[in-house]
Parts: sequence; structure tokens; C-alpha cells
Amino acid sequence: MRLKILTYSVRSIALLYLVSASASGVQSKSVIDCSPRHFVPASPRHTCNGTFVAQESPSIRRLRETRDCAGCNLSNANLANAYLREANLRNANLTNANLRGADLSGAYLRNANLQNASLRGANLSSSDLRAADLRGTDLRDSKINYETEIDSKWRMVWEIVNQPARGRDMRRANLQGANLSSVNLSQINLENANLTGANLSGTNLQNANLSNTNLSGANLFIADLKNANLSSANLTNANLTNADLRQTNLSQANLDRANLSSANLGGSNLSNTNLMSANLREADLTGINLNGANLNGADLFNVSLRDIDLNSTNLRGANLRGVNFRGVNLRGIELGGVNLSGVNLSGADLSGANLSGVILKQAILAKVNLRGVNLTDADLSNADLSNADLSGANLSGTNLSNADLKGATLSGITLNSATNLCGTTMPDGSQRRC
Repeated sequence: MRLKILTYSVRSIALLYLVSASASGVQSKSVIDCSPRHFVPASPRHTCNGTFVAQESPSIRRLRETRDCAGCNLSNANLANAYLREANLRNANLTNANLRGADLSGAYLRNANLQNASLRGANLSSSDLRAADLRGTDLRDSKINYETEIDSKWRMVWEIVNQPARGRDMRRANLQGANLSSVNLSQINLENANLTGANLSGTNLQNANLSNTNLSGANLFIADLKNANLSSANLTNANLTNADLRQTNLSQANLDRANLSSANLGGSNLSNTNLMSANLREADLTGINLNGANLNGADLFNVSLRDIDLNSTNLRGANLRGVNFRGVNLRGIELGGVNLSGVNLSGADLSGANLSGVILKQAILAKVNLRGVNLTDADLSNADLSNADLSGANLSGTNLSNADLKGATLSGITLNSATNLCGTTMPDGSQRRC
């Protein structure tokens, strides 16, 4: 059995003893230089702190012993605070590697893959990072100098995260895949910029201009976007979970399949916005403008739409379970085929809306304006339609079984043989037989 024990002293060189117990009981020792200037940790447990350590990988051993690891696979390696001065890491795979505080001065990192690696606090002075992949890389607090060779795009990213960027004009900038998390970018102008796949989690973008900006696939988790201009922006598949979007202009923006769960959109302008298949579960939509918005297939579970103007909004196929529609303007709305079972629409204006095939079982529609509404093949069984105005409504094939129409206005309605009035309470209080 082999046992590795690592001992470290701040003022002296530690000794690593490898003790081997053979069948004859003979022991052997070997010594490895473990001083701060030469030690390269192999894993989160492979450190000079007196702890038991795991077997280091061949790539880590090669890097430690030769400082030459061109083409090595060092993905997910823990190289925090490692001494890698002038190391050869050309074409190395350093994806997700931890290089926080590492000394990489003069290192050769040309064509290295550093995607999602942490270089926070690392020394990159005089290093060669030409053609290196730095998408998602954390460059905060890292050090570069005029001798550092780095592509202009990533030098710009370094400047943004390490120097004041508030109010900066960066129109049409290419920041695709950049890690800008937790940076203060308030009042910045990023109009027409490319931020595809960028990491903006926790970033301050208050009052920023992001109109016509490409943010598809961007991570905006808990980002602060209050009063930002995102008109006509592309936010397809963007992550806006818990983001602060109060008073934000999102008119004509593309939020197809975006995740807006628990986001605060209070007072925002979403007119003519594409929200197809967007996740809006438990989002705050207080006082927003959804005129002409497309919510086809969107998830609005547990959302309050109270007192919101949904004029000409497309909600076909949306998940509206638990939605509060009280006092909502739904004139001309597209709700065909939507399941609205049990929703509260009391007092809502649905005049001229298309509700063909909609499921409104046990829905509360008391005093609702349904003038001229298309309710063909809709299911209104057990619904409360008391005092509702159904003048001129098309009820062909509508299921009104056990519905309450007491006090409702039915002048000019269209019925056919498929209309189901079994057990329905009529306007005069009488009940239809089955």
C-alpha cells in the first residue's frame, strides 16, 4: 500500500515522503521541491499544507517538473496561486481551470483554450495570449502590461472589467462570449453590440442603451436593468431569472424562449414584443404594457395580469394557470385553444376577442364584456357568467353545461345544435333540462 504525506513550512522547503511498504518491509524515500516558487498544485487536495493528497495527473506532473505542457489537457485543474512564470501552455486545454492568483508572467498561452477559466488576480504581464479562447473567462483583477500579447477583443474586455466603464460608448462592440459578470456598466452605450452568450450575471446595467443589441443566449441572472433601453434587442434563449427590469423599454424585443421567471418587470414596455415560449412563471408584471405582444406558448403560471392592457395580445397556447385577469383589458385578444380553467376574469373586457376552442371550465366571468366574442367550440361548463354581456357572441358548439347565465345579456347570439345548455342557469334564473 502506498501513502503520500505532504508537509509544508512557510519559511523552508517542504519534503514530500513517499513511503512504500514492500513484502520485505523495506521503505524508500524521495524528495520533491515544494517551495512557493516551484510548487504547482495538482488538485484541490494536492497542496503543501500537511494534508493527505490525491495522485496528481500526468499533465500536472509534466507541468510541475518541466514547465512545458504544450497541448496538455488541464481542464478543471486547480492551479490557483501556481507559479507558472514562462510556462509553455500553447494549445493547452484549460477550460474551467482555476488560475486565480497564478503567476503566468511571460507564459506562452497561444491558442490555449481558457473557456470559463478563472484568471482573477492572475499575473499575465508579458504573456502571449494570441488566439487564446477567453470566452467566459474571468479577467477581473488580473494584471497585463504593454508587453502582454492579447487579441484586441479580449484586451477590450479586460479594460471593461478592470477600468471604470460607466457611461462608456461601446456601440457595435464585439463582446461575444465575454465574462462581464458583476461589473458596473450603468449608462453604457452598447447599441448594436454583439453580446451573444455573454455572462452579465449580477451586472449593473441601469439606464444602459442596449437597443438592437444581440444578447441571444446571454446570462443576465439577477442583473440590474432598471430603466435600460432594450428596444428591438435580441434576447432569444437569454437567462433573465430574477433580473430587475423595472421601467425597462423592451418594445419590439425578441424574447423567444427567454427565461424571465421571478423577474421584476414592473412598469416595463413590452409592446409588440415577441415572448413566444418564454418562461414568465411568478414574474412581476405590475403595470406593464403588453399591447400587440406575442405570448404564444408562454408560461405565465401564477402571474398577476390585474389592470393590464392586453389589447391585441396573442396568448394562444400559453400556460395561464393561476393567472389573475381581474379588470384586464382583453379586447381583440387571441386566446384560441388556451386553457383558462378556473381563472378569474370578472369585470374584464373581452369584446371582439377570439376564444374559439378555449377552455374556461369553472372560470369566473361575472360582469365580463363578451360582446361579439367568438366562443365556437369553447368549454364554459360550470362557468360563472352572471350579468355578463354576450350580445352578438358566437356560441356555436359551445359547452355551457351547468354554467350560470343569470342576468346575462344574450341578444343576437348565435347557437347551433351542438351548443350544450344542459343544466345551464338562464338569464331569468330558470334552469335548462338535459
